[in-house]
Amino acid sequence: MGLQEERLSKIHALVDQSGFMSTNDIAKALQVSSMTIRRDLKKLENDGKLTRIYGGAQSNKQIEFSTNEKLKRNITEKKEIAQHLATLIPDNSTVYLGAGTTILLAVPYLSKKKATFVTNSLPAFTELINSDCRIFLTGGELHRNTEEFLGKKAESMFKGLNLDFAICSTNGINNNHVTTSMMSEGNIQNIAFDHAQTSVIVADHTKLNHSDIITFQDLSNFDFFVTDSGINDIDYKKYSHYVKIIH
Repeated sequence: MGLQEERLSKIHALVDQSGFMSTNDIAKALQVSSMTIRRDLKKLENDGKLTRIYGGAQSNKQIEFSTNEKLKRNITEKKEIAQHLATLIPDNSTVYLGAGTTILLAVPYLSKKKATFVTNSLPAFTELINSDCRIFLTGGELHRNTEEFLGKKAESMFKGLNLDFAICSTNGINNNHVTTSMMSEGNIQNIAFDHAQTSVIVADHTKLNHSDIITFQDLSNFDFFVTDSGINDIDYKKYSHYVKIIH
């Protein structure tokens, strides 16, 4: 394998691992010039290995883990976030709960509130059944891998609804970009966002500086970003420029 082929292979692996990487970060990692990386990215895009976007490149290999797979990851961090959410949400609120295991693990805490919940998450709905809370399930087409209802039918549920809070989830946050793997996942959260007085994005610290394939909302448009105490000082300072952080 020649030097260029080896470098191309390394770039492809780096971008696949992170979801998105800037041209400058790739250049630093491989200790070559940004101009060289830009040429390499063009070749990799022509070969269908990645997609060039402004400032860097995005992976073409996006995998959406199942709910059960995600439940096994970063449990301590997600439970910490759940406790923050329980403190943030007052009694008698009307709350949208997005899909995702970070939000799902918050349901036992939130269900102790005297609240009304609207959700497109089948696992969240199942958990809420055992509570005394008022519950609305959107219905729509079930996406079995993540166990959430998506599409126009699910989105139409929000017509005329007035929400106090929209709690949204993400597969990765990079700079001002809040990302997901499918546009339909982002669409329903954006609709809930538009119907809510206060919007909240939740993610554990390992999702920072990573992107999935689709940006569905700007981080700066959210009122709060709730994460765990594992966020480092550099990332706290970086992301505080966009949104108020609770950790």
